[in-house]
Amino acid sequence: MSKQQEDDENQLLLSNKEPSHHNNNHYERQSSRLEWAESSYARLLHVLCWSWIYPILSLGHKRELTENDLDDTPHVDKISVLLDRLHSYDWSSTTTWKIVNKEFGKDYIFANLALLPFLISCIAQPLLLRQFILNMMDKEESNTVGYLYLVSLFICLVIHSFMDRQVTFRSARVGIRIRNALIIIIYKHSLSLKSTSREQMNTGQIINLIAKDTFKFEEICNHLGWVCEGLLEAIIIFGLLCCILHPLPTLSGFALFSLFILIQLYFSQKFGQYYKITSICSDKRIQAFNEFIHGCHAVKMYNWEKPMEDCITKMRENELASIRRTSRLRALNTTQFFISTPLLAFLTFGTAWLLDYPLSTTNVFPALLSFALIRNHAMFYLPLLSEKLSEARLASKRIDAFMCLSVKQEHQSRLSTSAIHQQQKGSITMSNASFSWHNELSCLSLLNLTIEQGTFVGIVGSVGSGKSALLAAILGEMNLINGQLNTNDSSFSYTAQSPWIFADTFRNNILLNRLFDEQRYKQVIYACCLDVDLRLLGSGGELTMIGEKGANLSGGQKARVALARALYGDEDIYLLDDPLSAVDRRVAKQIYDRCIGPYGLLKNKTRLLATHQAQFLHESHQTIFLSHGHIDKQGCLKENIIRKEDPNKNETSVLADMLDINPSMADAQSIITDETSLNDGVRWSVWYQWFTAPPSGIFGFCLLMVLLLLGEVLSDSANCCLSILLKRAETDEQISSVFAYIYFSLIIATVFADIVRMNYYFTVVLHGSNRFHNNMLRGLLYTSIQFFESNSTGRILNRASKDQHVIDELVPFLFLRGVIALLMTAGSMFIVGFFNPSVFLLLIILVPVIWLIIRFHQKPSRQLKRLESITCSPIYALFSTSLNGLPTIHAFKAENSFIQLISNRIDVNTSACINVQAASQPFALLLSLVCSLNFLVTSVQIVLFHNQIDSSKVALSLISAISIALSFQWGVRRLSEADILMTSGERIDEYSHLPPEEDEGGYKRLVKTSPEWPIRGTIEFRNYSLRHRPNLEYAIRYINLRIESGQKIGIIGRTGAGKSSLVKGILRFIDRSNVDGQILIDDVDISRITLNHLRSHLTVIPQQSILFSGTLRYNLDPYNSYSDEQCWKVLEDVQLKQFVTHHPEGLLMSVAESGNNLSMGQRQLITIARATLKKSEILLIDEATAHVDQKTDDLIQTIIKEKFQDRTVMTIAHRLNTVAKCDRILVLDNGMIVNYDTPENILHLYDQ
Repeated sequence: MSKQQEDDENQLLLSNKEPSHHNNNHYERQSSRLEWAESSYARLLHVLCWSWIYPILSLGHKRELTENDLDDTPHVDKISVLLDRLHSYDWSSTTTWKIVNKEFGKDYIFANLALLPFLISCIAQPLLLRQFILNMMDKEESNTVGYLYLVSLFICLVIHSFMDRQVTFRSARVGIRIRNALIIIIYKHSLSLKSTSREQMNTGQIINLIAKDTFKFEEICNHLGWVCEGLLEAIIIFGLLCCILHPLPTLSGFALFSLFILIQLYFSQKFGQYYKITSICSDKRIQAFNEFIHGCHAVKMYNWEKPMEDCITKMRENELASIRRTSRLRALNTTQFFISTPLLAFLTFGTAWLLDYPLSTTNVFPALLSFALIRNHAMFYLPLLSEKLSEARLASKRIDAFMCLSVKQEHQSRLSTSAIHQQQKGSITMSNASFSWHNELSCLSLLNLTIEQGTFVGIVGSVGSGKSALLAAILGEMNLINGQLNTNDSSFSYTAQSPWIFADTFRNNILLNRLFDEQRYKQVIYACCLDVDLRLLGSGGELTMIGEKGANLSGGQKARVALARALYGDEDIYLLDDPLSAVDRRVAKQIYDRCIGPYGLLKNKTRLLATHQAQFLHESHQTIFLSHGHIDKQGCLKENIIRKEDPNKNETSVLADMLDINPSMADAQSIITDETSLNDGVRWSVWYQWFTAPPSGIFGFCLLMVLLLLGEVLSDSANCCLSILLKRAETDEQISSVFAYIYFSLIIATVFADIVRMNYYFTVVLHGSNRFHNNMLRGLLYTSIQFFESNSTGRILNRASKDQHVIDELVPFLFLRGVIALLMTAGSMFIVGFFNPSVFLLLIILVPVIWLIIRFHQKPSRQLKRLESITCSPIYALFSTSLNGLPTIHAFKAENSFIQLISNRIDVNTSACINVQAASQPFALLLSLVCSLNFLVTSVQIVLFHNQIDSSKVALSLISAISIALSFQWGVRRLSEADILMTSGERIDEYSHLPPEEDEGGYKRLVKTSPEWPIRGTIEFRNYSLRHRPNLEYAIRYINLRIESGQKIGIIGRTGAGKSSLVKGILRFIDRSNVDGQILIDDVDISRITLNHLRSHLTVIPQQSILFSGTLRYNLDPYNSYSDEQCWKVLEDVQLKQFVTHHPEGLLMSVAESGNNLSMGQRQLITIARATLKKSEILLIDEATAHVDQKTDDLIQTIIKEKFQDRTVMTIAHRLNTVAKCDRILVLDNGMIVNYDTPENILHLYDQ
């Protein structure tokens, strides 16, 4: 694509045109308050005091916030602007790291300009403290000077607070900007990926790219500026200490500080190694979750919950092992942070003591305050940055690897320009063309093909012959490894063999975000036989919401919606991959006549139809026979065979009129439920579960509290001992050796106690986060199918990925730092109160004020955090949906509209993120100002009574008061952030309490059956009715039927007549409240036995073939209950043994995500082999042969006849020959039985 074309494309993306389709989520948001505040220097006070955020905080304090309460995203943070900044970069010649640095480096520097006054205010604090102590010790100095020093210290604390909040918010905002820019560029690139590239990176990996890897760049922005400020501050402070103390003791302290930095360099390498392992394990776990969600029907009908649980749990254990190793390093980093001040004091003062340098109140306590500042800035942020830098480097490499995956080219032509001009649109030419999914292995070879414009071309062949691959090759989804392909720049329309339906309205599933042309729309609806279904959608009509993967549509309806999407566009070439297999013969004939045939809607278009139903090819202009990836030249001579398979009029007309009387009632209610906020505050039970998870339990939690208190007591004892030691030094002119040894012993004890408590803390909380994960997994595995139909994949993956990451890594760190800061505050408060008890009176006044501040800010902050999580789910949902429908999106060139869709969703989430970040800033600022006021009052009292207190106590009280001003707000804010982030734990815990599918027999209670049940295999329906959800029409009604042991029953009826609902009823997929009547198997009411017992004794061959990534053997036998010989035997039965034998790994051959490395027919054969392997008395077959050729269909019928000769078999089919040899045929219409008789009688009856 040329640079100009790419620029034009992105200008289209950046336009603010309203989408052409109906959008229920469209809402005119209020203009950005932040943008308004920043638009003029006259509003600087609004920016500094955060008054722009208070309207939404006030609203959130009064009522629950909703998505519509969020204001618009500032223009500079909009996705359209960010995409424009990144779209011109070529990832093949550079890296993500360099691009981010180049594009956002200036933004970040500008955001951190406030660090300069912040740095000055920090350095001034120990200097002002020293001058104040000198003033107090000089009895001749006026108190006025002391007051001036105190006021100056107070001003420094205020400046410190204001600048701290501005830098924190603006750095985080740049981080959000970088994260969102990477997300949109990843999404844009993912839409351009070829199908061949998808096998190199699965959905789980891509979800983790946006959920975790992009987040690492945001985390760096939160720390990098502070580290630069902290290092510069440390260098300046050590220089000042050389003058205050002496160069040699100061240099010893600086050497320790340098050692800390070297330790961080080592830790950084280890963090990188562990993050790489964690990411790989997390990718596998999220991919397993994604496959389970998409294959939940298969998991439940095969009773595979237990092996799926074991599989994901094992993946989680591997992931958690790596997280534990990382947490040990975090524990050492936290220990280093806490003990840095005592160790620096230990080494500096110890060196001075050994060298007999004077230590006095005027130099020791300013030095202690300096060390505290170094700890709070350099020693706090340096370990974090070392960790996040190493993780971000690996995240950058993972993003680079993704961005370098091969993309779909617009044209795959190796013809000369003159040859191209000789062709016309709508024609296709191949010359010795060979294609592959992977470059080393050819799947289609030596194809010579010429298709003229406006012709109807049929593509036939056995299962796995390459029919779908040929269409993919024409679309450019495969690699052209040899020869020539020319499509003459034709436009394409495409319907996939497996219909792609996404969560949106019925209409937009057809429009695919294109402009609405009412006349064309009506023509397409009629041509695809959707007119009757549309009339029955109810009040919602065509705007009825369709669930993800078409959850509230029948298989035939999904196929027809996908076909309607293909027909809606006016394109040059229509590629139709077996769209008629999912509908009955009558509807298929109507669709053929109205759409594809010589008088259909596409009569003047080039149309390629891949099908096994050769009877529809008798009017084709050309027929392509494929065999093992080659065009069978002898097949081209078999046209007579096709003509002989002209539909048998008797067969198709026998049931046609009867089946078309009353189509089934479609689902008229929106199946998608909105994701709502939970309780106003995080339940205490969530925290309790987190801290008391086995094996530590309540005892472990109590032990943890003791260890946390012990570390603070030892640290404060060391400071008090130092004060006593200095007081004696001032009176005795020398330092007592006994007190010196006690002081240094307390320092060493503090170090060891902190190492123990930090490691133990992370052990306890990781048990808790793993408990949440496993409970969520069990909740999802054992809940009902209806949950997955009403909740999008992205919503569930959001909790399994991002929310789990939050409670694994973010909440433990924030909570620990908050607790440590508050313990330090409590220790400092005790010291100040011990020397000046009147401070407790001030505390009594301030506590209610602080409580009101916390109460006002915490409620809306939690709500905003929940909104951030809720608005994140649609982003993941669209990612997952888009990846599943890439070939369709490519064919329709719908990439731009989907980029616009996800841009709108990210913009909403960005607004929530910015508000979350901003909401915590005025909260922290007010707490800082209150604590600064506490310092001012305390210090004034000290000046008034300084003659009654010795200088060492004055100094200790002052640095304790300063510590309170700095650490209290910091600790409360960290705990507040941890509490807000714990909404992720609450969201995960919500899935732990999903209503289980198993109801233990309901009010009837369970009955006992023998382990061999069922023995006979009789099935009886007694006045049975079923609806899929409350307040819907019944899908099947008043079914009274008895199927005797060993009978073979065929079930036929129009698409949507309720055939598959019968199978759902037998498998108990529908909640008891939506079922009337009974189903008895061997005279046992199936509602009174456990689901595990029921489903483990039934065999199902479903309509949709579901395979999971892993080995072929795992897909056949996840319980590992059968021998390899038995597996080979069933593969031989379905004629797949030769295919598997030719693979070097045999039964252990890899199966890709959703079985994408196999054809649809091969997937169905594996599903049939899976069923054959399991011996049971009852076999349920739901359109199992829809995607196989007639020969394979006959083979399957023979296998079923032989293997299940004495078993009860229920077969749903559209092909009458599939059920022609059954004992009886059941005819359903509008959910009711209209006939039940032998095949001969049914045919004879409707012949009259």
